[in-house]
Amino acid sequence: MKKQYPTREKDRWEHALARPLRGLKFEMIELMRMDLFEYLDVITTCPYDQKKYEKDRANDLRRIAARLAEMTSRRAKALRAALDAGRIEYSWAIDDAERPMPIAMDLQKYWESEQRDVMPNQ
Repeated sequence: MKKQYPTREKDRWEHALARPLRGLKFEMIELMRMDLFEYLDVITTCPYDQKKYEKDRANDLRRIAARLAEMTSRRAKALRAALDAGRIEYSWAIDDAERPMPIAMDLQKYWESEQRDVMPNQ
């Protein structure tokens, strides 16, 4: 049976820190990255006693940084495979001279129109 990504009730953060990366698709890597950034946000904005958890927080920050670094090269390969397979249509995260990054034109046009409204002289 194919392993599913943990539901919101389960420990997604530990899963994102510990699951082997070999063979993961881009979409799964992205879910894991989002969970790591969420965890990073939680541990850096925690309103509780900072001194009591300082050592654990420092350890978790190192684990998150190491995991994100580990994901970087695999993410690039997985992204290319997802684009080639047609599972995703575009990405903001790729810059390739041989294959220019297509962006969602409707979103780009919306962004440009909003910028004109905010800064009409430009």
